[in-house]
Amino acid sequence: MASTIDVLPTVARLCGARLPRRKIDGKDIWPLMSGDPGAKTPHKAYYFYRHDELQAVRSGKWKLHFPHSFQSMIGGPGSGGKAGGYGRRKTELALYDLQSDMGEKDNVVAEHPNVVERLVKLADKMRDDIGDSRKRMKGKNRRPPGRI
Repeated sequence: MASTIDVLPTVARLCGARLPRRKIDGKDIWPLMSGDPGAKTPHKAYYFYRHDELQAVRSGKWKLHFPHSFQSMIGGPGSGGKAGGYGRRKTELALYDLQSDMGEKDNVVAEHPNVVERLVKLADKMRDDIGDSRKRMKGKNRRPPGRI
């Protein structure tokens, strides 16, 4: 697991620059980028937020979606230069094994309650740290996104 949040700490390390004093969420991923055969993600978990709402958490091969709505294509694709139709869809609590189901088609939440419990605990720690609007939690260490 890696994301664009990891670019700053990685480039800073390569340049010998110091990171900002304020807390950032990114990690140095140079071992992953350089192809180190023993490289592993520096992230214990990755959290998927849309605005201030925690929608999913991933740890290792597991990704747990929390109930939320999202915009998605409905009907067919566009044609004649016009976009296809979009609408709101909802997902309930859903667990996916991304190693065997990268397309997130088979919800295995019922088969792995221990994994769900572990991921919910990780999510609750993050909610306590930076919040979750769906649960109306502000978070103790909420910080604004970086701006240029």
